[in-house]
Amino acid sequence: MIILDHTAVLALCRGHRLLSGLAVAEVDDPAQRAHIPALCLVAASLQLPGAAAHVGALPGLEFLTLDFAGSATVEQTVAAGLEWPQGHAVHAAVTGAVEGQVLTATPEAYDGTGVWVVDIGKP
Repeated sequence: MIILDHTAVLALCRGHRLLSGLAVAEVDDPAQRAHIPALCLVAASLQLPGAAAHVGALPGLEFLTLDFAGSATVEQTVAAGLEWPQGHAVHAAVTGAVEGQVLTATPEAYDGTGVWVVDIGKP
């Protein structure tokens, strides 16, 4: 599963070519789409108002909600020192049926999490 964290969402909104290709690809199987955790979308929208509306209109994206178990996991990761926007991305990467890859502009933010991170470069 491909997961976009808040820095990747910001890069997408600013025209990142690879991410734009992922976001506009119409794929019938939702599991094959790029996924955006809800808290990552919130973090991006706080930095760039309108980001949620922009990415919400793109056909190649799925949005991941945060249930009780996920909230508890995010709480634990944040208590352990991870920032809250990355917490939901880590949760999504480790709880899916398929190991997730987090696309990010800040790979160092995930040090020590055990999550497979793909550096998209600086926006």
